[in-house]
Amino acid sequence: MIYTIINVVNETEAYRLDALVELGRAWPQSLTVAEIARRRNIPPKFLARLLGELAREELLVTARGARGGVRLATAPGHVALARLLRAQAQPDAGGPAVRWLAERAAEAQARALAGLNLAELLRVEDEANATADFVI
Repeated sequence: MIYTIINVVNETEAYRLDALVELGRAWPQSLTVAEIARRRNIPPKFLARLLGELAREELLVTARGARGGVRLATAPGHVALARLLRAQAQPDAGGPAVRWLAERAAEAQARALAGLNLAELLRVEDEANATADFVI
């Protein structure tokens, strides 16, 4: 049997983070779902669902109408990564050793994310985009 013990960022969470990074870059302005989807290559209907979830979690503010859109509810530096990455459920399968390892992995993830925020992701992305990519 294969157990998934460590899965820090799955595809859904990657889309959530990409959308939040884009909104963090635009802070304090709003963006439309279509604009975020285009910039980050996220399926628009899926993105709309994710943004609805984030709004219910009070991470986003939404507005309808011609000047509508979505924006972060607070500055990127105030959005903790530990809040954005959902804790993984403990495995139902496996014995005491597997459950012990899963608990240690969850604790390590919590320690790794402590003190990190969305502004840090923006900084990392800016650095990556500023680095020249030379192929010889």
